[in-house]
Amino acid sequence: MTPPYFVAPKAAAAAIMLVLHHHHLTLSHAYTPPQHFTTYRKSTTHPVTAVFLSSSDGVAIDNENNNIDSSAEEVANQLREKAYNLRREAKSAEQSLRSATERKKEVANVETDEWIDSLLGLTTSAVVATSEDTESNNNTQDNIKNNHIPAASTLALRLQANNLLSPSKLMRICERLHERETAMMVGPKGFLSKDNDVIGGGFVLGDYDNNSMERKKEETDRISGLLDRILQAVQIIDEERGQSMNELGPKLRMRITDLRQSRDALIRRKIDNLVNNSSANIDKKEMELDNLVRSSFDGDNNDDESKNEERKKQERIMKRLIETPTWLQPSIAPFAATSPVEVSVAHWKMIKSDILADSKFICTSWDATEVAAIYRGRISTRSMSNANGNESDEDTVSAVFDDLLNRLQNHPEISTKIQLFIVEDFEWRPPIDMGMSYGAREDRPPPVIVALAKEAVPEQESERSLTNKSLAVFSTLTTLFTTCAYAVSSFALNPSFFNAVVKDNDTTLFPLCLPVFFGVLAISALHEVMHIVAAKKYGVKIGNPVPLPSLQVGSFGSITPLRSFPSSRSALFDIAISGPGIAMLASLAMIVLGLRLTMTAQSFTYFPVVPAALMKSSFLIGSIASIVFPKVMLAPLSQPIPIHGLFLVGLAGLFSSSVNLLPIGRLDGGRASMAAYGRRSASLISLLSLLLLAFYSFNGVSGIIIFWGALVVLTGQRLADIPVRNEVTEISGLRVAIYNTLLVLSLLTLAPFPGGVSSM
Repeated sequence: MTPPYFVAPKAAAAAIMLVLHHHHLTLSHAYTPPQHFTTYRKSTTHPVTAVFLSSSDGVAIDNENNNIDSSAEEVANQLREKAYNLRREAKSAEQSLRSATERKKEVANVETDEWIDSLLGLTTSAVVATSEDTESNNNTQDNIKNNHIPAASTLALRLQANNLLSPSKLMRICERLHERETAMMVGPKGFLSKDNDVIGGGFVLGDYDNNSMERKKEETDRISGLLDRILQAVQIIDEERGQSMNELGPKLRMRITDLRQSRDALIRRKIDNLVNNSSANIDKKEMELDNLVRSSFDGDNNDDESKNEERKKQERIMKRLIETPTWLQPSIAPFAATSPVEVSVAHWKMIKSDILADSKFICTSWDATEVAAIYRGRISTRSMSNANGNESDEDTVSAVFDDLLNRLQNHPEISTKIQLFIVEDFEWRPPIDMGMSYGAREDRPPPVIVALAKEAVPEQESERSLTNKSLAVFSTLTTLFTTCAYAVSSFALNPSFFNAVVKDNDTTLFPLCLPVFFGVLAISALHEVMHIVAAKKYGVKIGNPVPLPSLQVGSFGSITPLRSFPSSRSALFDIAISGPGIAMLASLAMIVLGLRLTMTAQSFTYFPVVPAALMKSSFLIGSIASIVFPKVMLAPLSQPIPIHGLFLVGLAGLFSSSVNLLPIGRLDGGRASMAAYGRRSASLISLLSLLLLAFYSFNGVSGIIIFWGALVVLTGQRLADIPVRNEVTEISGLRVAIYNTLLVLSLLTLAPFPGGVSSM
């Protein structure tokens, strides 16, 4: 018996033969060929005609007159009817086979869905409420709607309990989840489909009431997360059983990775086709008009090629930013987008096969674009703890990452092409049910390895534009002017200085201002020198400092950009805190010494003179003055008080260090905050600090805060800083305590003393 899937091809072949035969008979009946064609037909028989004329139907052809007997048409009709019947039987057999295959697949899918429900802790009785257990079922529905996805350790237990550890069952579960995930994305009822009016459908893990497109997008992410959790569960089981990692786990991961890459490639092709079709519909006249307008504005310069290259570069960067995958951290995304080179897939695969293989970082999945790649997994702490005793998790992460860096550095092919970062998983969300644990830490984002091209680095000094360099020179000159103005204004209330300069036009007393002028510059220089020393210690490149002017204290310090990625959070902390920390301590020492010298001075003729309100403009300064020089705190706010110049130098340095220690963006305090508390927490602290700064600025509490807030916004210091190569390993408790102490001192400096008003 002929199998049903062979019927359709045979019927199609028979139909083709009949059509050719009928076409040949019709032409030969209606048309008499020339003599040379007749001669050719005498010696060469048409193959199709020969097949059918050799039958026993008794068809006779007169070769002399080239006529066909009338019975040939009846035979052709009979054969056409047979071909039609065969074609209809083939379609019926094909439909039956398709239906049987679909029924078989549906039965298999139902069984697989039951396995998935068992992994999720769901049963038919838990989903369909009855009158006897309505309350328990309602609780189950609540858990489902709360995006409940079991932890990897919980899934490992359920895989064992439900006897789902066979390779065939696990492969069916993973392929089924991927099928549902794809259907939710690009299926006829998925959130990427064109028909947005379709309601319902798709694979919904728990929400049986809401089937909106937004909800389907959320469910797609949940299915993807469940699939990754199952892969992690298999890894846990393999480790518990002591099995080799080169067996089931990698096969499942590779299978899912191949399926996802094929699906993503299909989606990209559809999007590219849509974009290309839209671009192809542009009218030529509009393109000519656009070129005419562009040439009118740009002119026919000789540097058109360079402009085109720059335009293409900007378009490439914008395209990369738009297509930035969700797994790439915002701090790393700009460097990936501006990468001057692209990395091939083969090199990304070498990271997994040559660098991560046989390491303590167990890779469970990976994704890549042309400029970045991510490798998800977890760090095997068991072997590390056996080797190093009671080593902390942070030390383990640092040791594993250092080992990966050494492997990359010794690799003969990709050591000069790729750089690695270990960061927290940006897609991680806190699990609702931690479940039973195998000792894994799931209360914090797991570490992931991110790879970039070696050429993706921060902006270098040679790449700075002429505009930025000009602004830096202008800011430097302005800072010198405001510092000079601060030094001169400190003597404005001195009667001798005022009378000599204003009334007598005598400038011989101006050198009295030089100690304050150079003292403020010296504090700023000390701040920057400590940054440079710490950066050289850790091998981090820093850019040329750009001084910032201040109308209140002469200088706010400098902007010190990082030109390379720090190796660790500890390195970033030491570089950030060394400048303002040392400058603040030196400033406090100058304030105390200045007050002491004022108390022991015999003459105040050539001392700076300031209002007493200046002593109460800061809670910290007022407290120090109350201890060291208590009489000065009893004076009225408007009373002029002679003070030693060291006090004014220390005051300027203290305020400059305090505003730089605020935990905002790229300030020294923002960098120290990121190193101390992590990027997620530091981002929230930075946002709250900016809101508080804006509140005090609008209320006019302090001129320093208003002016500093404007500089922070205008210079872009509110933005997050560049990434650190190892953002997972935390800093020591001593460093955190140092930063908290300096932050408290800075807040006390900016807060006014009770009974006083801010004159700064």
